[in-house]
Amino acid sequence: MVPELFAHQPLPRADGRLPIVITHLEMVRADWTRRGQVPDIVVAIERVRVPTAPFYRDLYDRVGRPWLWYERGLLSDAALKALLDEPDHELHVARHDDGLVGYFELGGNELVFFGLTLPYIGKRIGPWLLDRAIERAFARGIERLALNTNTLDHPRALDTYRKAGFRVVRREAKELRDPRVLWPELYRWPPL
Repeated sequence: MVPELFAHQPLPRADGRLPIVITHLEMVRADWTRRGQVPDIVVAIERVRVPTAPFYRDLYDRVGRPWLWYERGLLSDAALKALLDEPDHELHVARHDDGLVGYFELGGNELVFFGLTLPYIGKRIGPWLLDRAIERAFARGIERLALNTNTLDHPRALDTYRKAGFRVVRREAKELRDPRVLWPELYRWPPL
């Protein structure tokens, strides 16, 4: 994948800390601007009604590892399964033929996770899949949809969300443990 996608991520530090800024956003239906055009490839979206912990871990890792996602991976199988089994939780997986395109995850009034695998970035699928996620969220009857992104995510993530109609409600600085220091064999740098 193109190294510029990761140029905004800070280099690993010797102390193992990873400073980030989290941006919290919200949207009401009236502010939604549908932006996604139908992709040039056929992408099927399937709701996974009873995801297992191993299935979810694989999905989360394949989509999130380049963006240094790891926190859900620290949960025990029982804790993860309890989260996945919550009544308002939904998991939707996008595929092209046998390839994993990405997924979105809804919980309560939040778009909890949203992302694509690296081979499908830059193919106009992101805005289209985001529209599907927003559409599903509002179909659930919520009034206001929330999400967050951070400075490690795709460099155009925040802009994509804002163009869809999300507005920034707050920002917070935080330090995480850097997975590139904790697990260098898994989180190679750069993530190519």
